[in-house]
Amino acid sequence: MIRILKHFLVILITISIAAVIAFQFTAVQDLAAKLVVKAQVQRAIQGNTKIPDYDALSAVTCGTRSPIAAPPDRAETCTMIIAGEHIYIVDVGDGSVVNLRNWNIPFNKIKAVFITHMHSDHISDLADLHLLTWIGTERAKKLDVYGPRGIELVTKGFEMSYKHDFLYRNMHHGNILAPLEVTGYNPITVIQESIVFEENDLRVTAFTVNHSPIEPAFGFRFDYKDRSIVISGDTTINDNVIKNAKNADVLIHEAQSNEMVELARKELELNNQITEKLFEDIKDYHTTPKEAARVAKKAEVDHLVLNHLSPAPDGYIAEQIFTRGLSKIFPDWTLAEDGTMVILPVNSEKIEITKISR
Repeated sequence: MIRILKHFLVILITISIAAVIAFQFTAVQDLAAKLVVKAQVQRAIQGNTKIPDYDALSAVTCGTRSPIAAPPDRAETCTMIIAGEHIYIVDVGDGSVVNLRNWNIPFNKIKAVFITHMHSDHISDLADLHLLTWIGTERAKKLDVYGPRGIELVTKGFEMSYKHDFLYRNMHHGNILAPLEVTGYNPITVIQESIVFEENDLRVTAFTVNHSPIEPAFGFRFDYKDRSIVISGDTTINDNVIKNAKNADVLIHEAQSNEMVELARKELELNNQITEKLFEDIKDYHTTPKEAARVAKKAEVDHLVLNHLSPAPDGYIAEQIFTRGLSKIFPDWTLAEDGTMVILPVNSEKIEITKISR
Protein backbone atom coordinates (compact mmCIF):
# COMPACT_ATOMS: atom_id res chain seq x y z
CA MET A 1 0.00 0.00 0.00
CA ILE A 2 2.80 2.38 0.91
CA ARG A 3 4.60 1.50 -2.33
CA ILE A 4 1.45 2.32 -4.34
CA LEU A 5 1.12 5.67 -2.57
CA LYS A 6 4.75 6.49 -3.31
CA HIS A 7 4.28 5.67 -7.01
CA PHE A 8 1.13 7.80 -7.07
CA LEU A 9 2.92 10.77 -5.50
CA VAL A 10 5.84 10.45 -7.95
CA ILE A 11 3.41 10.43 -10.88
CA LEU A 12 1.47 13.38 -9.48
CA ILE A 13 4.62 15.44 -8.92
CA THR A 14 5.91 14.57 -12.42
CA ILE A 15 2.64 15.64 -14.03
CA SER A 16 2.63 18.88 -12.03
CA ILE A 17 6.17 19.74 -13.06
CA ALA A 18 5.40 18.90 -16.68
CA ALA A 19 2.33 21.14 -16.58
CA VAL A 20 4.31 24.05 -15.13
CA ILE A 21 6.96 23.66 -17.83
CA ALA A 22 4.35 23.32 -20.59
CA PHE A 23 2.60 26.51 -19.56
CA GLN A 24 5.80 28.46 -20.15
CA PHE A 25 5.28 28.01 -23.90
CA THR A 26 3.09 30.59 -25.66
CA ALA A 27 1.37 27.92 -27.80
CA VAL A 28 0.16 26.12 -24.69
CA GLN A 29 -0.94 29.40 -23.09
CA ASP A 30 -2.85 30.37 -26.25
CA LEU A 31 -4.56 26.97 -26.41
CA ALA A 32 -5.64 27.21 -22.75
CA ALA A 33 -6.92 30.77 -23.27
CA LYS A 34 -8.84 29.66 -26.36
CA LEU A 35 -10.59 26.91 -24.41
CA VAL A 36 -11.49 29.30 -21.57
CA VAL A 37 -12.85 31.95 -23.93
CA LYS A 38 -14.81 29.33 -25.88
CA ALA A 39 -16.45 28.12 -22.66
CA GLN A 40 -17.28 31.70 -21.59
CA VAL A 41 -18.81 32.57 -24.97
CA GLN A 42 -20.83 29.35 -24.96
CA ARG A 43 -22.23 30.14 -21.50
CA ALA A 44 -23.09 33.68 -22.60
CA ILE A 45 -24.92 32.39 -25.69
CA GLN A 46 -26.82 29.66 -23.87
CA GLY A 47 -27.60 31.73 -20.79
CA ASN A 48 -28.03 30.09 -17.42
CA THR A 49 -29.25 26.55 -17.94
CA LYS A 50 -30.82 26.52 -14.47
CA ILE A 51 -33.53 28.94 -15.58
CA PRO A 52 -36.61 26.81 -16.34
CA ASP A 53 -37.04 25.96 -20.01
CA TYR A 54 -40.67 25.00 -19.33
CA ASP A 55 -43.67 27.17 -18.52
CA ALA A 56 -43.42 28.38 -14.93
CA LEU A 57 -43.47 31.35 -12.60
CA SER A 58 -40.15 31.63 -10.79
CA ALA A 59 -38.32 33.94 -8.40
CA VAL A 60 -34.60 34.29 -7.75
CA THR A 61 -33.24 36.29 -4.82
CA CYS A 62 -30.44 38.18 -6.55
CA GLY A 63 -29.71 40.23 -3.42
CA THR A 64 -30.65 39.28 0.15
CA ARG A 65 -29.00 41.65 2.61
CA SER A 66 -29.69 45.02 4.16
CA PRO A 67 -27.19 47.90 4.03
CA ILE A 68 -25.82 47.07 7.50
CA ALA A 69 -23.68 44.20 8.83
CA ALA A 70 -23.16 42.89 5.32
CA PRO A 71 -21.51 39.50 4.65
CA PRO A 72 -19.26 39.74 1.57
CA ASP A 73 -21.11 37.01 -0.34
CA ARG A 74 -24.46 38.83 -0.35
CA ALA A 75 -25.75 41.72 -2.46
CA GLU A 76 -28.35 44.27 -1.42
CA THR A 77 -32.00 43.55 -2.02
CA CYS A 78 -33.17 42.36 -5.44
CA THR A 79 -35.60 39.73 -6.68
CA MET A 80 -35.83 38.44 -10.24
CA ILE A 81 -39.23 37.23 -11.41
CA ILE A 82 -39.37 34.91 -14.43
CA ALA A 83 -42.82 34.51 -15.96
CA GLY A 84 -42.64 32.14 -18.88
CA GLU A 85 -40.06 33.61 -21.27
CA HIS A 86 -39.96 37.09 -19.73
CA ILE A 87 -37.94 38.49 -16.82
CA TYR A 88 -38.80 41.28 -14.39
CA ILE A 89 -36.65 42.79 -11.64
CA VAL A 90 -37.99 43.94 -8.28
CA ASP A 91 -35.57 46.38 -6.61
CA VAL A 92 -31.93 46.49 -7.63
CA GLY A 93 -29.55 47.08 -4.74
CA ASP A 94 -25.76 47.26 -4.71
CA GLY A 95 -24.07 44.14 -6.10
CA SER A 96 -27.24 42.53 -7.42
CA VAL A 97 -26.47 43.17 -11.09
CA VAL A 98 -23.04 41.57 -10.63
CA ASN A 99 -24.90 38.46 -9.50
CA LEU A 100 -27.18 38.58 -12.53
CA ARG A 101 -24.18 38.95 -14.83
CA ASN A 102 -22.25 36.14 -13.14
CA TRP A 103 -25.28 33.88 -13.49
CA ASN A 104 -25.42 34.56 -17.26
CA ILE A 105 -28.95 35.91 -17.09
CA PRO A 106 -30.27 36.80 -20.59
CA PHE A 107 -30.56 40.58 -20.15
CA ASN A 108 -32.44 40.92 -23.43
CA LYS A 109 -35.39 39.16 -21.76
CA ILE A 110 -35.73 41.74 -18.96
CA LYS A 111 -38.93 43.64 -19.68
CA ALA A 112 -39.39 45.96 -16.69
CA VAL A 113 -38.18 46.96 -13.23
CA PHE A 114 -40.41 47.41 -10.19
CA ILE A 115 -39.16 49.55 -7.28
CA THR A 116 -40.84 49.12 -3.90
CA HIS A 117 -39.53 52.39 -2.43
CA MET A 118 -36.70 54.85 -2.82
CA HIS A 119 -34.17 53.76 -0.22
CA SER A 120 -30.69 53.62 -1.76
CA ASP A 121 -30.26 49.86 -1.21
CA HIS A 122 -33.25 49.30 -3.51
CA ILE A 123 -32.15 51.47 -6.46
CA SER A 124 -28.35 51.82 -6.46
CA ASP A 125 -27.64 49.32 -9.28
CA LEU A 126 -30.23 50.76 -11.65
CA ALA A 127 -27.51 52.25 -13.88
CA ASP A 128 -25.69 48.92 -14.25
CA LEU A 129 -28.96 47.18 -15.07
CA HIS A 130 -29.66 49.83 -17.71
CA LEU A 131 -26.27 49.26 -19.34
CA LEU A 132 -26.64 45.49 -19.58
CA THR A 133 -30.18 45.70 -20.97
CA TRP A 134 -29.06 48.30 -23.54
CA ILE A 135 -25.71 47.40 -25.14
CA GLY A 136 -26.13 44.73 -27.80
CA THR A 137 -29.55 43.55 -26.61
CA GLU A 138 -31.68 45.08 -29.38
CA ARG A 139 -33.87 46.75 -26.77
CA ALA A 140 -36.78 48.34 -28.59
CA LYS A 141 -37.49 51.15 -26.10
CA LYS A 142 -36.32 52.82 -22.92
CA LEU A 143 -36.25 50.65 -19.81
CA ASP A 144 -39.64 50.66 -18.07
CA VAL A 145 -39.30 51.41 -14.34
CA TYR A 146 -42.37 51.24 -12.10
CA GLY A 147 -42.14 52.90 -8.71
CA PRO A 148 -43.78 55.20 -6.17
CA ARG A 149 -43.98 58.98 -6.33
CA GLY A 150 -40.50 60.35 -7.03
CA ILE A 151 -39.43 57.54 -9.39
CA GLU A 152 -39.21 60.06 -12.25
CA LEU A 153 -36.64 62.07 -10.25
CA VAL A 154 -34.57 58.95 -9.63
CA THR A 155 -34.51 57.93 -13.29
CA LYS A 156 -33.87 61.51 -14.44
CA GLY A 157 -30.95 61.73 -12.04
CA PHE A 158 -29.42 58.54 -13.42
CA GLU A 159 -29.90 59.81 -16.97
CA MET A 160 -28.16 63.09 -16.15
CA SER A 161 -25.29 61.33 -14.40
CA TYR A 162 -24.76 58.89 -17.29
CA LYS A 163 -25.42 61.29 -20.18
CA HIS A 164 -21.79 61.31 -21.28
CA ASP A 165 -21.53 57.55 -20.84
CA PHE A 166 -24.45 57.11 -23.28
CA LEU A 167 -22.81 59.44 -25.79
CA TYR A 168 -19.34 57.92 -25.57
CA ARG A 169 -20.62 54.37 -25.98
CA ASN A 170 -22.68 55.41 -29.00
CA MET A 171 -19.68 57.22 -30.53
CA HIS A 172 -17.58 54.09 -30.06
CA HIS A 173 -20.05 51.32 -30.91
CA GLY A 174 -22.58 53.10 -33.15
CA ASN A 175 -26.31 52.58 -33.35
CA ILE A 176 -26.12 48.85 -33.96
CA LEU A 177 -24.80 48.11 -30.46
CA ALA A 178 -25.64 51.31 -28.58
CA PRO A 179 -28.64 53.11 -30.10
CA LEU A 180 -29.16 56.48 -28.41
CA GLU A 181 -32.90 56.60 -29.07
CA VAL A 182 -33.54 53.84 -26.47
CA THR A 183 -31.15 55.06 -23.78
CA GLY A 184 -32.55 55.99 -20.43
CA TYR A 185 -35.70 55.05 -18.58
CA ASN A 186 -39.45 55.24 -18.93
CA PRO A 187 -40.62 55.98 -15.36
CA ILE A 188 -44.16 54.86 -14.52
CA THR A 189 -45.44 56.27 -11.24
CA VAL A 190 -47.50 53.93 -9.09
CA ILE A 191 -50.03 56.23 -7.44
CA GLN A 192 -52.11 53.80 -5.38
CA GLU A 193 -53.04 50.18 -4.96
CA SER A 194 -53.84 48.89 -8.40
CA ILE A 195 -52.99 46.49 -11.20
CA VAL A 196 -49.94 48.20 -12.66
CA PHE A 197 -48.95 45.69 -15.35
CA GLU A 198 -50.91 43.14 -17.36
CA GLU A 199 -49.49 41.41 -20.41
CA ASN A 200 -47.91 38.11 -21.49
CA ASP A 201 -50.28 36.26 -19.09
CA LEU A 202 -48.73 38.16 -16.17
CA ARG A 203 -50.65 40.48 -13.85
CA VAL A 204 -48.72 42.63 -11.37
CA THR A 205 -50.63 44.22 -8.51
CA ALA A 206 -49.14 46.95 -6.31
CA PHE A 207 -50.27 47.32 -2.71
CA THR A 208 -49.21 49.74 0.01
CA VAL A 209 -47.19 48.69 3.07
CA ASN A 210 -46.05 50.45 6.24
CA HIS A 211 -42.44 51.61 6.05
CA SER A 212 -43.04 55.00 7.67
CA PRO A 213 -41.75 57.66 7.22
CA ILE A 214 -41.30 56.40 3.64
CA GLU A 215 -44.63 56.97 1.91
CA PRO A 216 -45.79 55.45 -0.21
CA ALA A 217 -43.95 52.15 -0.05
CA PHE A 218 -45.26 49.18 -2.02
CA GLY A 219 -45.31 45.43 -2.20
CA PHE A 220 -46.08 43.56 -5.41
CA ARG A 221 -48.09 40.48 -6.26
CA PHE A 222 -47.23 38.54 -9.44
CA ASP A 223 -49.94 36.28 -10.88
CA TYR A 224 -48.89 34.22 -13.89
CA LYS A 225 -51.52 31.85 -15.23
CA ASP A 226 -52.42 29.69 -12.20
CA ARG A 227 -49.35 30.48 -10.01
CA SER A 228 -48.57 33.42 -7.72
CA ILE A 229 -45.67 35.07 -5.89
CA VAL A 230 -45.94 38.01 -3.50
CA ILE A 231 -43.07 40.32 -2.52
CA SER A 232 -43.69 42.27 0.69
CA GLY A 233 -41.28 45.13 0.17
CA ASP A 234 -39.95 46.77 3.35
CA THR A 235 -42.67 46.89 5.98
CA THR A 236 -43.69 46.31 9.55
CA ILE A 237 -46.13 43.46 10.13
CA ASN A 238 -49.03 44.53 7.99
CA ASP A 239 -52.61 43.39 7.41
CA ASN A 240 -52.39 44.64 3.83
CA VAL A 241 -49.64 42.13 3.10
CA ILE A 242 -51.89 39.40 4.51
CA LYS A 243 -54.79 40.59 2.35
CA ASN A 244 -52.78 40.73 -0.89
CA ALA A 245 -50.86 37.51 -0.22
CA LYS A 246 -54.04 35.53 0.47
CA ASN A 247 -53.69 31.97 -0.89
CA ALA A 248 -50.52 32.81 -2.84
CA ASP A 249 -48.14 29.99 -3.65
CA VAL A 250 -45.12 31.84 -2.26
CA LEU A 251 -44.64 34.90 -0.07
CA ILE A 252 -41.20 36.52 -0.20
CA HIS A 253 -41.11 38.62 2.96
CA GLU A 254 -38.45 40.89 4.42
CA ALA A 255 -37.14 39.90 7.86
CA GLN A 256 -35.11 41.62 10.54
CA SER A 257 -33.92 39.84 13.66
CA ASN A 258 -34.12 42.44 16.40
CA GLU A 259 -32.51 39.86 18.66
CA MET A 260 -29.42 39.80 16.45
CA VAL A 261 -29.50 43.59 16.11
CA GLU A 262 -29.38 43.83 19.89
CA LEU A 263 -26.61 41.22 20.13
CA ALA A 264 -24.57 43.21 17.60
CA ARG A 265 -25.17 46.43 19.49
CA LYS A 266 -23.99 44.91 22.77
CA GLU A 267 -21.00 43.16 21.20
CA LEU A 268 -19.81 46.40 19.65
CA GLU A 269 -20.16 48.11 23.04
CA LEU A 270 -21.53 51.17 21.35
CA ASN A 271 -21.19 54.44 23.20
CA ASN A 272 -21.63 56.59 20.14
CA GLN A 273 -24.98 58.38 20.33
CA ILE A 274 -25.40 58.45 16.55
CA THR A 275 -24.77 54.72 16.12
CA GLU A 276 -26.96 53.89 19.09
CA LYS A 277 -29.79 55.80 17.43
CA LEU A 278 -29.30 53.89 14.17
CA PHE A 279 -29.59 50.52 15.92
CA GLU A 280 -32.66 51.69 17.80
CA ASP A 281 -34.37 53.31 14.79
CA ILE A 282 -34.18 50.30 12.49
CA LYS A 283 -36.19 48.19 14.93
CA ASP A 284 -39.46 50.03 14.31
CA TYR A 285 -39.99 49.75 10.55
CA HIS A 286 -39.19 46.16 9.67
CA THR A 287 -40.77 42.75 10.33
CA THR A 288 -39.19 40.08 12.52
CA PRO A 289 -38.91 36.51 11.19
CA LYS A 290 -41.62 35.30 13.59
CA GLU A 291 -43.91 38.13 12.50
CA ALA A 292 -43.31 37.21 8.84
CA ALA A 293 -44.23 33.62 9.72
CA ARG A 294 -47.49 34.84 11.29
CA VAL A 295 -48.25 36.82 8.13
CA ALA A 296 -47.66 33.72 6.00
CA LYS A 297 -49.90 31.64 8.27
CA LYS A 298 -52.76 34.17 8.25
CA ALA A 299 -52.45 34.62 4.48
CA GLU A 300 -52.54 30.83 4.05
CA VAL A 301 -49.66 30.82 1.59
CA ASP A 302 -47.95 27.56 0.70
CA HIS A 303 -44.36 28.65 1.27
CA LEU A 304 -42.51 31.54 2.92
CA VAL A 305 -39.14 32.86 1.77
CA LEU A 306 -37.36 35.20 4.19
CA ASN A 307 -35.44 37.84 2.22
CA HIS A 308 -33.83 41.29 2.65
CA LEU A 309 -32.30 39.93 5.83
CA SER A 310 -31.16 42.32 8.53
CA PRO A 311 -28.58 41.67 9.72
CA ALA A 312 -27.96 38.98 7.12
CA PRO A 313 -26.84 35.86 9.02
CA ASP A 314 -23.28 34.76 8.36
CA GLY A 315 -22.82 31.11 9.23
CA TYR A 316 -24.79 28.27 10.78
CA ILE A 317 -25.11 29.64 14.32
CA ALA A 318 -26.33 33.03 13.09
CA GLU A 319 -28.89 31.29 10.87
CA GLN A 320 -30.17 29.28 13.86
CA ILE A 321 -30.61 32.46 15.91
CA PHE A 322 -32.26 34.27 13.00
CA THR A 323 -34.86 31.53 12.48
CA ARG A 324 -35.35 30.51 16.12
CA GLY A 325 -38.95 29.44 16.80
CA LEU A 326 -40.03 29.95 13.19
CA SER A 327 -41.15 26.37 12.46
CA LYS A 328 -43.57 26.35 15.38
CA ILE A 329 -45.49 29.18 13.72
CA PHE A 330 -45.14 28.29 10.03
CA PRO A 331 -43.17 25.17 9.05
CA ASP A 332 -42.80 25.70 5.28
CA TRP A 333 -40.09 28.32 4.99
CA THR A 334 -36.75 29.02 3.32
CA LEU A 335 -34.03 31.42 4.50
CA ALA A 336 -32.86 33.08 1.29
CA GLU A 337 -29.30 33.25 0.06
CA ASP A 338 -28.16 35.09 -3.04
CA GLY A 339 -29.31 32.72 -5.76
CA THR A 340 -32.16 30.99 -3.93
CA MET A 341 -34.61 30.01 -6.66
CA VAL A 342 -38.29 29.14 -6.35
CA ILE A 343 -39.91 27.45 -9.37
CA LEU A 344 -43.69 27.11 -9.73
CA PRO A 345 -44.59 25.06 -12.83
CA VAL A 346 -47.94 26.06 -14.30
CA ASN A 347 -50.88 23.65 -14.07
CA SER A 348 -49.30 22.21 -10.95
CA GLU A 349 -49.12 22.67 -7.20
CA LYS A 350 -45.44 21.84 -7.09
CA ILE A 351 -42.97 24.23 -5.42
CA GLU A 352 -39.31 23.60 -6.29
CA ILE A 353 -36.60 25.22 -4.18
CA THR A 354 -33.11 25.23 -5.69
CA LYS A 355 -30.14 27.56 -6.10
CA ILE A 356 -28.89 29.31 -9.19
CA SER A 357 -25.14 29.76 -9.62
CA ARG A 358 -22.42 30.43 -12.15
